[in-house]
Amino acid sequence: MSEKQIADFMHEQIDELGLESAWDLDHCPTVNAGPDSPIGHVGPTDIQVQRGQLVHFDFGVRQNDYCSDIQRVVYVLEDGEEGAPAVVQRAFQTVVQAIQSAVKEMRPGITGLEIDKIARSVITGAGFPEYKYATGHQLGRAAHDGGGVLGPQWERYGDSPNRKLEAGHVYTVEPGLALPGYGYIGLEEDVLISEAGAEYLGKPQTELILI
Repeated sequence: MSEKQIADFMHEQIDELGLESAWDLDHCPTVNAGPDSPIGHVGPTDIQVQRGQLVHFDFGVRQNDYCSDIQRVVYVLEDGEEGAPAVVQRAFQTVVQAIQSAVKEMRPGITGLEIDKIARSVITGAGFPEYKYATGHQLGRAAHDGGGVLGPQWERYGDSPNRKLEAGHVYTVEPGLALPGYGYIGLEEDVLISEAGAEYLGKPQTELILI
C-alpha cells in the first residue's frame, strides 16, 4: 500500500463521518512511510509501506468549527519479529518523554520558549539531533490558530515564543526525530491549558503501535 492509498482511505472516513479536514486535503493527512519520505507539510507520495520501517501520520479534522491536529506513528513488523528493534523503541520513548515533560510544566504564565526548551532538551539529551521546528502551536478554529508558539528564539518565530500561556488556550505538543533506516517518529498531542495546568484532549500515544 502506498502513502497516497492510505490518504485516500482516510479521506473516505472524513466523508463518511460528515467532517472536514483541518487543513488542505492535499496534505491532510501527511503520510510518511520509511526513511525516504519527505518530512513536513507535504502531500502523500507513491512510496510503499515496507516491513521493518515506520509509518507516520499527521492528521486533523474540523468539527463544529474547531480543529484537531494529531500525529501518530506505527512500526511495520518484519517477518518473524515480535516487536520493534531496540533503537526504534528507545527513539519512540524519547519522544513520549519529551511530550510528557513539556505538558507537565504547561500552565498559565509560562512562556512558549520555556516549554520548547524542556521538550527540546529531552531529545538532544538522549543523543538525537535537534528537530528543526517549534515544539507546538495554538489550535482552535484553524489548525494554526492564535499567535502563541511553543518554540525557540529563532528569527522566523519573531516574538511569538515569548507569549505567555493562558487558561483556555489549546496547544499542540509535537517534538519528533528522524531515525536513519526506519523513518520519522513524530507524535502530536492536543492539550488544554487550565488554571491547574494542562490536560490532554484525547488519549495520548504512549506505546508504539505494531502492525
